[in-house]
Amino acid sequence: MHNLDFLHSNEEELTVNITSLIDVIFILLIFFMVSTQFKKASLPLDLPRSEETEEQNEQESAKVLAVNANQMELDGKIITMEELEGTLKAMYAQNNDLALSLECERTVDFEQVVQVLTKIQNAGISRIGIVHDPIE
Repeated sequence: MHNLDFLHSNEEELTVNITSLIDVIFILLIFFMVSTQFKKASLPLDLPRSEETEEQNEQESAKVLAVNANQMELDGKIITMEELEGTLKAMYAQNNDLALSLECERTVDFEQVVQVLTKIQNAGISRIGIVHDPIE
């Protein structure tokens, strides 16, 4: 048989070079630390509210102007284009926090919408919200 001593004499100590492995683990650690979103601790608070004043303020300061091809309604009352500016000026004089929601049908001519917006602007109202259906 062969002598196996040559295996022991030529045997080198085998080691795994883990330098590159440590670099990869360090980069992964940094990646996960940066990309993780930590949840902020917060307590659920049930704060008291004054419902009466909020409802009164909303009713007094929010008006709805609905426009379709045939007529306009201001808070459910039919109004003409000629009456619109004077009525809005009187409402704005009573309440400077007046907000107006403009609801128009799709069939309303763009020129009519521009006329309504011009009358609203001439009345001094700057808080205008345009209400629309969600786009499908």
